[in-house]
Amino acid sequence: MATVERTHHARGRREGLTTLEQRFLFGGEGADAQTLSAVLLTAPLTGAGSIFGDRPGETNARTEQSWTVQRFSPAPGFSFDVDLTQRSDGEFVVRFSQPERRVPYLEGEFLWTVTDEPGGAVLDEQINTESAHVVVSEPLHGARPSIRRWLFFRAGHQQVMSRMTNNVAALLSPGIP
Repeated sequence: MATVERTHHARGRREGLTTLEQRFLFGGEGADAQTLSAVLLTAPLTGAGSIFGDRPGETNARTEQSWTVQRFSPAPGFSFDVDLTQRSDGEFVVRFSQPERRVPYLEGEFLWTVTDEPGGAVLDEQINTESAHVVVSEPLHGARPSIRRWLFFRAGHQQVMSRMTNNVAALLSPGIP
């Protein structure tokens, strides 16, 4: 059975934007970078036995290197279109957009990197950091101050990633659909 543990979390500021770094170590059977990347690209996105779990959202488009979920809602009052695109082996750009909002409170891109490290596979998330800046075309931001964006960076995204990585660990385990 695969396991997951958050091994690093840091929040800060860079060029007027909030930064967030998180690292998750997946261990046990099936926990290698190639399998983790495959799960991120091929597993169901919402519903039972999925990456995001039983949350609202509709898979709109899917290719071998990308997917889109429209109207994904990790919590009441929060709704995003989420796009994931694999740029190279182990490097993914995640894009949030809010096309249904006249003034989005959160839109832009961040970076996930999947690597093999001692003890398993690591999912390294970089939001608005220097590492992310090198890869993404638009930082994760909003047009004006927002309590929802503040909540996203202070608690909400951490909770979503905790649930998501636990779901992914279950999907990494052999014999689990």
